[in-house]
Amino acid sequence: MTNTQEKRTALDAFIEHKTRIDEMLERLQAASADHFETNPDDIRWGDAGFLADIAGDLQHITDRVFKEGEYA
Repeated sequence: MTNTQEKRTALDAFIEHKTRIDEMLERLQAASADHFETNPDDIRWGDAGFLADIAGDLQHITDRVFKEGEYA
């Protein structure tokens, strides 16, 4: 790396990852508002199972962030 090139810092990486997370959260919020593109009149057990899996994944993430559950 030459002196004219900037070094990537931890802050740069942090902001990059935070931006990605914010974008994903925005998309999830929009999908949730639209019932995850499922007509509420046509909900089946597979749809409920799909959301149960997603909720479990998000629970794992929130437990990590807030130091709860297995991360307490």
